[in-house]
Amino acid sequence: MKKILSITALILLLPIAPCIAQGRCCHHDEKWRECGRDYPRYYIGKDDVFFNGHKVEGASASSFSVLRDGYAKDTWNVYYCGAKIKDASSSSFEVLGFGYAKDTWNVYYDGGKIDGAASSSFNLLKYGYAKDNWNVYFDGRKIEGASASSFKCGSDGYAQDNWNTYYFGNKIN
Repeated sequence: MKKILSITALILLLPIAPCIAQGRCCHHDEKWRECGRDYPRYYIGKDDVFFNGHKVEGASASSFSVLRDGYAKDTWNVYYCGAKIKDASSSSFEVLGFGYAKDTWNVYYDGGKIDGAASSSFNLLKYGYAKDNWNVYFDGRKIEGASASSFKCGSDGYAQDNWNTYYFGNKIN
């Protein structure tokens, strides 16, 4: 009986598996709705790649792979929501989560380069927080005055360093 229930559950979940694999985490649902897309979808055809019904220009169908959080890549390029990310290195590109990704030289948030972020020391924390050796970030923006060396995430969006407490990236006075 358990086997039959398990198989039935798998069959029912199979059609939504691509949505889950390509979908964003709950944290970004609002941003996705603003863009007019609930869950991004790539489709790899015989010769072309499509994103939400539009051809992804320059993408190689033979080497194209869908990553997560709207990111994808082929042998030569990296894409976010179907658009090529300028100067991103396909060979070293990795998706970190919460919209963050990095390659050997740069850090990205929702497909845009985060100026000044150090790829070599960049780490994803929790609740949209991330840091490198010098700065702390929330949803891709630098938190001014936050101390990277003492920064720690608490629970439910709270975080702190030696001097301040933050709630979803905002300093609490």
